[in-house]
Amino acid sequence: MALFSKADLPKSKYIISIVAKIKKGTKIKVKDGKSYSFKKTKDIDMLEKVQSNFQKYSKILYPNNRYAPIFVDGKNYFTFTDIDKAPFSGMGGQSRNALGKKLADAGELATVMSLRKNIENAKDTGQSIFKDNPDAFADWYNTFQYTRPAVKKIVGSLNNFDIIHDATDKSNFGTTIKAFLNKANISKQDSWNPADVYIISKNARVKIINDLKKIIDTYSVSDGLINMFNDKLYKLYKKKVLYPISLKQLISEKANVDYTNVPGQTKVSDYDIEIAKFNCNLTPEGKEIGLFTFNNKDTKKQINLQVRGFPHGYGTAQTEITSDGTPTGGRLGKIPTKVVDSVMSQYKDARISSIRYFGAGKPFSDFDENKCKETYKMYETVIKDSKVFNEKKLSYKEFVKIIDVAKANMDVAENMVMKIQGLKIMCFFIKNKKDLSSIMNKMINGAKKIDDSNGFFIKIY
Repeated sequence: MALFSKADLPKSKYIISIVAKIKKGTKIKVKDGKSYSFKKTKDIDMLEKVQSNFQKYSKILYPNNRYAPIFVDGKNYFTFTDIDKAPFSGMGGQSRNALGKKLADAGELATVMSLRKNIENAKDTGQSIFKDNPDAFADWYNTFQYTRPAVKKIVGSLNNFDIIHDATDKSNFGTTIKAFLNKANISKQDSWNPADVYIISKNARVKIINDLKKIIDTYSVSDGLINMFNDKLYKLYKKKVLYPISLKQLISEKANVDYTNVPGQTKVSDYDIEIAKFNCNLTPEGKEIGLFTFNNKDTKKQINLQVRGFPHGYGTAQTEITSDGTPTGGRLGKIPTKVVDSVMSQYKDARISSIRYFGAGKPFSDFDENKCKETYKMYETVIKDSKVFNEKKLSYKEFVKIIDVAKANMDVAENMVMKIQGLKIMCFFIKNKKDLSSIMNKMINGAKKIDDSNGFFIKIY
């Protein structure tokens, strides 16, 4: 059992989560292996009031250089270093998996809010999902504390700037961006520029919008609309009047900053990549085929890729790179489907792109014997490879039985839809191992939104 130590004391996210659990009446596991419901004593009340202020809460938990037994269930007394750390340190991934897109959306909204106000507790976020899930708030706490300092290093004082959140903005700036996307025939804003906020000078705002509108009115796609618009965004950044910023969840107390799609200076990934290990699980258990792990032979780091639903359901899977193999190991996000389709088409292959493949009315209603055989053939190709770990060997007869169950059970159907789509991608990698570096570099660059047609942005992660 890993207990909290002195090194954990300055990390207020742990204190916040402990207090939240006590307030909620959630039992907390301690060194004796048992879990207790701690009372809301005066000490806990005091701790709640100062829970994000290390100088103050450390005096409650660690007075006179000794840990105080302030955690009480009535008979037993425990200190901070008696508490099991594991449920608190591992909660991030669990929270994301359980709450999915709702948590990500709430996290983004609260992060934008943190640029203007201090967020010290779940209530400050204005998001009920954090108030109801203290572990999730603790997982996002670093993001709320360290994003603004990172932004201020780039922008300086924010007092003279408007912060425009792309997902909620309905201003004339937002309509200008939409006008550009429409004329450029770009269906999704993220595929062009994944900036979550545009930080724009209050004094220059009107002129910025007029300059962008002039480009939209003057140029068409055929004579350079996209390049002209992208170039203008970068020039406005250089003038320090407009900052397109992509905000990512911070997992540490330090924010990394990348400047992406700088006109004329775009650096594409060109790594030597090999398969490290693929996990293949075609049973109904789990929501994806398994983790795709690659070795970046140049950086000696791993690249991790997933194929699953965002959110999980009976629908089309998406491909996401969760670790890019760079020294910092950044989470890149989803690879645009157009990139996946383009790469696979070069090898006369294609992903399973439509739910119609399985059956849109009833689950797996269009998944006939031929598709069963087609899928099982892919499965046989995959599990024969030495780099693939097969969770459980399935016979063809066993696989068909699973599909029969999926036709009557939506939970099983949702899992198998994702797994078969993931299997297709896995089979594609296996069959084209000799060109793996080229394939993966294209997908990494796609996930990074690196392309001459993509707009400049600053990523904080």
